[in-house]
Amino acid sequence: MSQRPLLALAIAFLVACGPSGPDPKEVEAQKEAAEKKKADEDALAKRKADREAKEKAAKDAEEAEKAAIDALAVLPETLPKKLDKACDERAKAEDEFMQKHYEGEALDKWNAAKGTQLGMAKQMCMKGKIEVAACQVNALNQAPSELRKKLPDLLKACMEKFGGDAPAGE
Repeated sequence: MSQRPLLALAIAFLVACGPSGPDPKEVEAQKEAAEKKKADEDALAKRKADREAKEKAAKDAEEAEKAAIDALAVLPETLPKKLDKACDERAKAEDEFMQKHYEGEALDKWNAAKGTQLGMAKQMCMKGKIEVAACQVNALNQAPSELRKKLPDLLKACMEKFGGDAPAGE
C-alpha cells in the first residue's frame, strides 16, 4: 500500500475533526456574557428590593400617621353643654394650632385669612354635633408638630367617629 492514500486519509481525518476542544476565545466570551447576565440580574434584584423597601416604609409611615390621628380623635373627659360654646372652642383651637405649628409666610397668610376661615368653620360646626366639635378641639390641642400638615385629616377623623351624617367642623 502506498503512503499517499494514508496521508490523504490522515489529512481528511484532521480536517473533518477540526482542532481538539473548544475555542478559548469563545469560552471567554461565553464566560463574560454569563457574568454580565448575573450582574444585571443582581442589579435588577437590588433595585426591586430597594423599591419594595421604600414602598413598605412609606406604607408603614402612612399607617403610623393614621394611627396617630385616630389616637387624637377622642372625646375629652367633659363635653361642653352648648354647641355654640363648643364651636367657639373649636375655632379657637384651630387658630392656636396654626399659631403653634406655622411661622413666616404661612402664618402671615393664615393670620390674614383667619377671620373668614374661622367664621366658616364655626358656621359649619353649628350644623353638627357637640361631640364632633369637642373631639376636634382635643385633636387640635394635642396634635404634635409632625401632624401640622394634617389638620384636615384631624378634623375629618372626628367627624367620621362622632358625626354620623352631620357635616360639622370643616
